[in-house]
Amino acid sequence: MSDEEDNYDDFMLSDDEGMESIEMEEESGDEDEEMLRLNEEDDREHQDRDVGQHLQHVQDSLEEDHKEEDICEKLFEQGQNFKRDEQYKEARDSFLKIYYRGEFSCDDGMERLLAWKFKALNEILRLRAAQLYFQKNCTRDLALQVLEDTATMSVFLQRMDHQINKNVSELLSDTFEILAPKWERVFLFDVEKVDKENMICRIKFQKNFMDQFQWILKKSDKNSKLKNLQYIIRKKLLIALIWHRRLTTGDIFIPEISSQIQNIARGNEHASIEDNNDLESVSILLQYYILEFMKSARIKNRSLFEKCIRNFELMISRSLTFSQESGLMVILYTSKAVWILDSDSEDDISFALVNYYDRKEELKDMFLHILKHLEEMGKFRERDITSLFHKFVLCGFIFTSIILEAISTDKINPFDFEQVKIALGSPVVSVLKNVYKCFTQLELRELNANISRIPELSIVLSKIIQDIYYLAQTLKLWKKIARLYSCISINDIIMMLQISNDNEMTRDDLLTILMRSIMKDRSMVYFKLDLTSDLVYFGDENKVMLPRCSKEEFRLTGSPKDDGSTANARLIDFEYVNDVGIYSNPTRIKTKSSKEFFNTLRKSRETVKLPKVNDQSNEDVFLPSYVKFSNKYLELTKLVTNNLAQNIT
Repeated sequence: MSDEEDNYDDFMLSDDEGMESIEMEEESGDEDEEMLRLNEEDDREHQDRDVGQHLQHVQDSLEEDHKEEDICEKLFEQGQNFKRDEQYKEARDSFLKIYYRGEFSCDDGMERLLAWKFKALNEILRLRAAQLYFQKNCTRDLALQVLEDTATMSVFLQRMDHQINKNVSELLSDTFEILAPKWERVFLFDVEKVDKENMICRIKFQKNFMDQFQWILKKSDKNSKLKNLQYIIRKKLLIALIWHRRLTTGDIFIPEISSQIQNIARGNEHASIEDNNDLESVSILLQYYILEFMKSARIKNRSLFEKCIRNFELMISRSLTFSQESGLMVILYTSKAVWILDSDSEDDISFALVNYYDRKEELKDMFLHILKHLEEMGKFRERDITSLFHKFVLCGFIFTSIILEAISTDKINPFDFEQVKIALGSPVVSVLKNVYKCFTQLELRELNANISRIPELSIVLSKIIQDIYYLAQTLKLWKKIARLYSCISINDIIMMLQISNDNEMTRDDLLTILMRSIMKDRSMVYFKLDLTSDLVYFGDENKVMLPRCSKEEFRLTGSPKDDGSTANARLIDFEYVNDVGIYSNPTRIKTKSSKEFFNTLRKSRETVKLPKVNDQSNEDVFLPSYVKFSNKYLELTKLVTNNLAQNIT
């Protein structure tokens, strides 16, 4: 028993120990699983914590960015309000706060920050313009401050390598137009009354301002907005150069400027026809050509000048704003007036087809429109009528009015117009009143003496002045000389119609006046010329046939049938047959133009035929085709031949 009990105890003991070891092993496995589970839970907790922290960070960043944008927006609105209240320093400080803000936190924050900084710098430049151009004189210190802000903008764009997109390009273009504006109230052809010192200062500022952005011209991006911006920069720099030379040296007609200005004005292919920039380019070229005409009384490139006038008028007609700008309208009407004057002096064939007095009526309207728009601009006052341009417009209006009044039944005194009354006290208007008085009284030498008192216009308005002289001579010939004299020598008429000793009238000049008066049916008194004795006969009493035999008497004369009847024919009959009036289609000057008249005479000389005369041979007989009674013509020829033969024997 004892052994068995011992064995049992050993067995039980061993089993218990084994169970304990098994239980211990089982317990250790559970612990490992628990540890793994706990570790996984810890990892998930860490991951969730990291994700939560990241999301919280992103959310905080977005909120921070939103706060930054809100701050930028509030500062921008605050600056705008200061600007509207003309508190420019406070406005600039608000915009600078935006420029000095830190970077945004999120990835796309940089782009958004740059956009806000660009808007802030752009507004600083625009409010500087308000300070600069509302001052009477160009303040050097303020101009330097603006150029410093401009340099900041330029460096900002370059350093950040900021892409000049559509929005940036449009904002910059608008800023360029504000700080380098169109010169709409001053003209290249009228600088006598300009405050040159102040304007030179502004022109220098414009050049220095645009020079800050010359680096944009080197960019080769194919973006059309960028090309348009480059076009504006080139144009503004060229205009600054033109104005600087005009105000300092007066000479802008050099090859370099001439070629550049014509290339600029031919148009920007990336801009629409309504674009202000194109209008400015064409405007500066028109002013260039007007100035060229004022200096030399001619336009070299007439085709481009005409094209620019058409385009300029089209652009203005499409915009109510442009059509109400008096400066633009002065340029348009002056260009049209110059075109008419230049076409007249160039003897343009197409232009010559227009009725002479219609052209003068149109020219008078152009000058009157210019006077009205100058008055609207406040630039047509008594003290202003000293510049060449103002004299040109005023004299052009008075001279064309004089020409038109001479043929008009409605006598309208040009000095009764309100625009002329404004300048009645100026010296040039006093001279023009004397010119008008001398013309109406047909005092030719006094007329020339008074016009000579405005020598600066002797070339520019030379064609109109010559027309006034010619018209005055014609009126004096028919109203005073022809009604007073029944017979007067050509030399005496020339002496009476003499304008001056330096402007002598020739015999051909007088005969031209007489013949033109016939062709245009403007001879007020019947006249005849005796060029053998150089005499002119005036009066209806000279309406007699030169031959003693009338036309009808000659035509009723029967054809001689025998040799005896030929003795009744007279030599005067032969003389009359050779007169122009014997033709079946009489050639009269009054009913034909000069071209038709001479063509008819040429045809009558060159067109011949061989008529049959009394069934005799017509060999060696040549008669004009229009002659009536050709048989009588032949018989009279034979009669003369017989008479001559008898006298010889």
